[in-house]
Amino acid sequence: MRGFRSAGVVVAAALFAAGCGGSGGGDPVAATTPPKVHSTARPTCLGDDPTGTFTWAGDSEVLMLGGGTKGVVLAPQIDGNACSWTDEMHRLAKAGYRVAVVSYEDDRSKSLPAAVQVLMAHGATKVVLMGASAGGGLVVDQAGAISPAPAGVIAVSPVEVWSQRPGPEGYKGPMLLLESKSDNDAPVSTVQALIGRHPGGAKSLYFDGDDHGYSLVMLQDRARPAIDAFLRKTLG
Repeated sequence: MRGFRSAGVVVAAALFAAGCGGSGGGDPVAATTPPKVHSTARPTCLGDDPTGTFTWAGDSEVLMLGGGTKGVVLAPQIDGNACSWTDEMHRLAKAGYRVAVVSYEDDRSKSLPAAVQVLMAHGATKVVLMGASAGGGLVVDQAGAISPAPAGVIAVSPVEVWSQRPGPEGYKGPMLLLESKSDNDAPVSTVQALIGRHPGGAKSLYFDGDDHGYSLVMLQDRARPAIDAFLRKTLG
């Protein structure tokens, strides 16, 4: 990302100089931002799974694994990308789900809807959104604006970093919260205030310790059984 921004600054400066320099008195040339270059290399986290594919939806990269009509979209943490959920992506695909993981574009409001549309275009008929940390806040905030409505939402250590409309108030479906009791990055009181705005009432599961986001899912013995039970209930 930094490289793209630097390139944009260089191009803008050059165009400004060309438009304003000399004595020709011509109109200034408007600065333009070069389009982002999308990698065509297969992400290594897909491994050699023959069901693994990837595509670009706008500037959001979407990785897919698995098959069937039961879909799961995974939203990474604030500093993550589509490969950040590698273990869970492969685990859920092996369990029979069609899984999509997204790398965020600059406009965070576009990435989740794009991933849902890609997943459904490839055969999913129902989708659950699952996010960790900032991704958890994003799935909670955006679920009510996504069409068709998600069958459920799983929020792991949710933090409302990128506040989106309609917010938790806009989603009426089932929600599962996974939270550590001593998480300093997502304090229980803050998380409860966020989830408490969801009118449908969330099932909440609290864990000892301070595991946050991905770590909670991987290290807490009760986390994955709770995720699996929620997916069976919401996706069938």
